[in-house]
Amino acid sequence: MRRIVRAQRQDAHCQEGLLQEGHPQEAHRQIPESSAKYVYCVIRAPQEQKSFGENGFEAGEVYSLEYRDLAPVVSDVAFRNYAVNEVEVEVHRKVVENIMKEYSVIPVAYGMAFKSRKLLQIAMGAGYQAMQKALDVVDDKVELGIKVFLPKDHEDWDGAKRQECSSEFVQNLLALSADWKKLKLFSDRLVLNAAFLVDKSNIDEFSEQVGKLTGKYDHLKVQYSGPWPAYNFVDIHILGGKRRGFR
Repeated sequence: MRRIVRAQRQDAHCQEGLLQEGHPQEAHRQIPESSAKYVYCVIRAPQEQKSFGENGFEAGEVYSLEYRDLAPVVSDVAFRNYAVNEVEVEVHRKVVENIMKEYSVIPVAYGMAFKSRKLLQIAMGAGYQAMQKALDVVDDKVELGIKVFLPKDHEDWDGAKRQECSSEFVQNLLALSADWKKLKLFSDRLVLNAAFLVDKSNIDEFSEQVGKLTGKYDHLKVQYSGPWPAYNFVDIHILGGKRRGFR
Protein backbone atom coordinates (compact mmCIF):
# COMPACT_ATOMS: atom_id res chain seq x y z
CA MET A 1 0.00 0.00 0.00
CA ARG A 2 1.22 3.45 -0.79
CA ARG A 3 1.04 5.64 2.26
CA ILE A 4 0.25 9.26 1.54
CA VAL A 5 2.11 11.39 4.02
CA ARG A 6 0.82 14.74 2.82
CA ALA A 7 -2.81 15.18 1.86
CA GLN A 8 -3.88 18.66 2.75
CA ARG A 9 -4.53 29.00 16.80
CA GLN A 10 -9.32 38.81 29.61
CA ASP A 11 -9.37 40.08 32.08
CA ALA A 12 -6.10 41.88 33.03
CA HIS A 13 -6.57 40.83 36.65
CA CYS A 14 -6.20 37.12 35.84
CA GLN A 15 -2.61 37.11 37.08
CA GLU A 16 -2.41 33.72 38.81
CA GLY A 17 0.50 31.68 37.52
CA LEU A 18 2.08 34.37 35.30
CA LEU A 19 5.68 33.88 34.27
CA GLN A 20 8.07 35.24 36.84
CA GLU A 21 10.65 37.65 35.51
CA GLY A 22 13.42 36.14 37.58
CA HIS A 23 12.62 32.50 36.88
CA PRO A 24 15.95 30.59 36.86
CA GLN A 25 14.99 28.62 33.76
CA GLU A 26 14.73 31.86 31.77
CA ALA A 27 17.63 33.78 33.26
CA HIS A 28 19.97 32.83 30.44
CA ARG A 29 17.83 34.44 27.75
CA GLN A 30 16.66 38.01 27.41
CA ILE A 31 13.08 37.81 26.14
CA PRO A 32 11.74 41.14 24.88
CA GLU A 33 8.56 41.98 26.77
CA SER A 34 7.37 44.47 24.16
CA SER A 35 7.65 42.31 21.03
CA ALA A 36 4.61 40.40 19.82
CA LYS A 37 4.53 36.64 20.35
CA TYR A 38 3.28 34.30 17.65
CA VAL A 39 2.12 30.97 19.11
CA TYR A 40 2.53 27.73 17.16
CA CYS A 41 1.50 25.18 19.78
CA VAL A 42 1.52 24.39 23.49
CA ILE A 43 3.55 21.59 25.10
CA ARG A 44 4.36 20.38 28.58
CA ALA A 45 7.10 22.59 29.95
CA PRO A 46 10.60 21.23 29.31
CA GLN A 47 12.98 21.06 32.26
CA GLU A 48 14.56 24.22 30.92
CA GLN A 49 13.67 26.71 28.24
CA LYS A 50 14.22 25.18 24.82
CA SER A 51 15.07 26.60 21.43
CA PHE A 52 13.69 24.80 18.37
CA GLY A 53 15.86 26.65 15.86
CA GLU A 54 15.47 29.68 13.63
CA ASN A 55 12.63 28.31 11.52
CA GLY A 56 9.78 30.62 12.50
CA PHE A 57 8.35 33.57 10.61
CA GLU A 58 11.08 35.68 8.99
CA ALA A 59 13.56 32.99 10.09
CA GLY A 60 12.96 33.95 13.71
CA GLU A 61 13.94 31.71 16.60
CA VAL A 62 11.22 29.35 17.80
CA TYR A 63 11.43 28.81 21.56
CA SER A 64 9.39 27.77 24.60
CA LEU A 65 8.06 30.10 27.28
CA GLU A 66 7.23 28.51 30.61
CA TYR A 67 3.79 28.96 32.16
CA ARG A 68 3.48 26.79 35.27
CA ASP A 69 3.83 23.23 33.89
CA LEU A 70 2.92 24.23 30.32
CA ALA A 71 4.90 26.00 27.62
CA PRO A 72 3.59 27.95 24.64
CA VAL A 73 6.04 27.61 21.74
CA VAL A 74 6.51 31.02 20.15
CA SER A 75 8.63 33.31 18.05
CA ASP A 76 9.03 37.10 18.29
CA VAL A 77 7.21 38.87 15.46
CA ALA A 78 5.90 42.23 14.38
CA PHE A 79 2.25 42.34 15.41
CA ARG A 80 -0.01 42.28 12.36
CA ASN A 81 -3.02 40.58 10.88
CA TYR A 82 -2.04 37.08 9.78
CA ALA A 83 -4.31 36.65 6.79
CA VAL A 84 -4.31 33.15 5.32
CA ASN A 85 -1.22 32.88 3.17
CA GLU A 86 -0.09 29.56 1.73
CA VAL A 87 3.60 30.17 2.38
CA GLU A 88 3.08 31.29 5.98
CA VAL A 89 0.61 28.52 6.73
CA GLU A 90 3.31 26.09 5.59
CA VAL A 91 5.84 27.72 7.96
CA HIS A 92 3.38 27.33 10.84
CA ARG A 93 2.65 23.71 9.92
CA LYS A 94 6.31 22.72 9.63
CA VAL A 95 7.17 24.24 13.00
CA VAL A 96 4.41 22.28 14.73
CA GLU A 97 5.26 19.03 12.97
CA ASN A 98 8.93 19.43 13.91
CA ILE A 99 8.05 19.92 17.58
CA MET A 100 5.67 16.95 17.65
CA LYS A 101 8.58 14.65 16.84
CA GLU A 102 9.78 15.26 20.39
CA TYR A 103 6.72 16.44 22.35
CA SER A 104 2.99 15.90 22.60
CA VAL A 105 1.47 19.09 21.25
CA ILE A 106 -1.73 21.08 21.44
CA PRO A 107 -1.76 22.59 17.94
CA VAL A 108 -2.82 26.23 17.85
CA ALA A 109 -4.70 27.75 14.93
CA TYR A 110 -2.71 29.69 12.33
CA GLY A 111 -2.56 33.42 13.01
CA MET A 112 -2.61 33.38 16.82
CA ALA A 113 -0.41 36.35 17.74
CA PHE A 114 -0.34 38.43 20.92
CA LYS A 115 0.84 42.04 21.14
CA SER A 116 2.96 41.31 24.18
CA ARG A 117 4.19 38.54 26.42
CA LYS A 118 1.88 39.78 29.16
CA LEU A 119 -1.21 39.33 26.99
CA LEU A 120 -0.08 35.81 26.13
CA GLN A 121 0.36 35.08 29.84
CA ILE A 122 -3.19 36.25 30.51
CA ALA A 123 -4.54 34.00 27.74
CA MET A 124 -2.57 31.06 29.14
CA GLY A 125 -4.13 31.71 32.55
CA ALA A 126 -7.64 31.83 31.09
CA GLY A 127 -7.17 28.58 29.18
CA TYR A 128 -4.93 26.73 31.63
CA GLN A 129 -7.40 24.08 32.83
CA ALA A 130 -8.67 23.46 29.31
CA MET A 131 -5.11 23.01 28.04
CA GLN A 132 -4.36 20.53 30.81
CA LYS A 133 -7.34 18.44 29.67
CA ALA A 134 -6.31 18.77 26.03
CA LEU A 135 -2.79 17.52 26.74
CA ASP A 136 -4.19 14.52 28.57
CA VAL A 137 -6.20 13.72 25.43
CA VAL A 138 -3.30 14.01 22.96
CA ASP A 139 -0.46 12.78 25.17
CA ASP A 140 1.80 10.49 23.12
CA LYS A 141 -0.79 10.35 20.33
CA VAL A 142 -1.05 11.54 16.74
CA GLU A 143 -3.82 12.08 14.23
CA LEU A 144 -4.11 9.83 11.17
CA GLY A 145 -6.51 10.58 8.33
CA ILE A 146 -8.51 8.25 6.10
CA LYS A 147 -10.47 9.13 2.97
CA VAL A 148 -12.23 6.48 0.90
CA PHE A 149 -13.38 7.47 -2.61
CA LEU A 150 -15.60 5.69 -5.09
CA PRO A 151 -14.25 5.47 -8.65
CA LYS A 152 -16.26 7.45 -11.18
CA ASP A 153 -18.06 4.36 -12.48
CA HIS A 154 -19.27 3.42 -8.97
CA GLU A 155 -21.02 6.66 -8.07
CA ASP A 156 -24.33 4.79 -8.19
CA TRP A 157 -23.49 2.91 -4.95
CA ASP A 158 -26.59 3.11 -2.79
CA GLY A 159 -26.62 4.26 0.81
CA ALA A 160 -26.49 0.72 2.18
CA LYS A 161 -23.28 -0.16 0.31
CA ARG A 162 -21.66 3.10 1.36
CA GLN A 163 -22.63 2.55 4.98
CA GLU A 164 -21.35 -1.02 4.98
CA CYS A 165 -17.97 0.02 3.59
CA SER A 166 -17.66 3.03 5.91
CA SER A 167 -18.60 0.98 8.97
CA GLU A 168 -16.06 -1.73 8.21
CA PHE A 169 -13.24 0.82 7.96
CA VAL A 170 -14.30 2.60 11.15
CA GLN A 171 -14.85 -0.54 13.25
CA ASN A 172 -11.52 -2.08 12.30
CA LEU A 173 -9.50 1.11 12.71
CA LEU A 174 -11.24 2.27 15.88
CA ALA A 175 -10.08 -0.95 17.56
CA LEU A 176 -6.54 0.47 17.26
CA SER A 177 -7.45 4.07 18.13
CA ALA A 178 -8.24 6.14 21.20
CA ASP A 179 -10.94 8.14 19.37
CA TRP A 180 -12.16 9.12 15.93
CA LYS A 181 -14.01 11.99 14.27
CA LYS A 182 -16.26 11.81 11.24
CA LEU A 183 -15.38 14.68 8.91
CA LYS A 184 -17.34 16.38 6.16
CA LEU A 185 -18.07 14.43 2.97
CA PHE A 186 -17.14 17.17 0.53
CA SER A 187 -17.64 15.06 -2.61
CA ASP A 188 -20.38 12.71 -3.86
CA ARG A 189 -17.64 10.13 -4.39
CA LEU A 190 -16.52 10.19 -0.75
CA VAL A 191 -17.61 7.16 1.23
CA LEU A 192 -15.62 8.03 4.35
CA ASN A 193 -13.67 11.03 5.57
CA ALA A 194 -12.37 10.48 9.09
CA ALA A 195 -9.60 11.33 11.53
CA PHE A 196 -8.33 8.82 14.09
CA LEU A 197 -6.44 9.59 17.29
CA VAL A 198 -3.79 6.88 17.57
CA ASP A 199 -1.16 6.11 20.17
CA LYS A 200 2.30 6.40 18.64
CA SER A 201 3.01 2.79 19.61
CA ASN A 202 0.04 1.65 17.48
CA ILE A 203 0.90 3.48 14.24
CA ASP A 204 2.48 0.46 12.52
CA GLU A 205 -0.41 -1.84 13.41
CA PHE A 206 -2.91 0.81 12.33
CA SER A 207 -1.07 1.14 9.01
CA GLU A 208 -1.18 -2.62 8.48
CA GLN A 209 -4.93 -2.62 9.06
CA VAL A 210 -5.35 0.20 6.53
CA GLY A 211 -3.40 -1.95 4.07
CA LYS A 212 -5.68 -4.95 4.63
CA LEU A 213 -8.82 -2.86 4.14
CA THR A 214 -7.35 -1.24 1.04
CA GLY A 215 -6.66 -4.70 -0.38
CA LYS A 216 -10.20 -5.85 0.32
CA TYR A 217 -11.69 -2.75 -1.34
CA ASP A 218 -9.12 -2.59 -4.12
CA HIS A 219 -11.64 -1.02 -6.49
CA LEU A 220 -11.85 2.04 -4.23
CA LYS A 221 -9.30 4.81 -3.76
CA VAL A 222 -8.01 5.05 -0.19
CA GLN A 223 -6.01 8.08 0.96
CA TYR A 224 -4.09 7.58 4.17
CA SER A 225 -2.38 10.66 5.65
CA GLY A 226 -0.34 11.58 8.67
CA PRO A 227 0.91 11.49 11.28
CA TRP A 228 -0.43 14.95 12.09
CA PRO A 229 -0.85 16.97 15.27
CA ALA A 230 -4.30 16.24 16.71
CA TYR A 231 -6.07 19.16 15.02
CA ASN A 232 -9.48 17.48 15.06
CA PHE A 233 -9.37 16.43 18.72
CA VAL A 234 -8.58 19.70 20.52
CA ASP A 235 -9.86 23.24 20.30
CA ILE A 236 -7.18 24.86 18.15
CA HIS A 237 -8.59 28.28 19.13
CA ILE A 238 -7.94 27.51 22.79
CA LEU A 239 -5.98 30.76 23.25
CA GLY A 240 -8.50 32.90 21.36
CA GLY A 241 -10.55 35.52 23.14
CA LYS A 242 -13.91 34.32 21.81
CA ARG A 243 -13.44 30.61 22.35
CA ARG A 244 -11.82 29.64 25.61
CA GLY A 245 -11.79 26.00 26.43
CA PHE A 246 -11.53 22.46 25.22
CA ARG A 247 -14.42 21.35 23.08
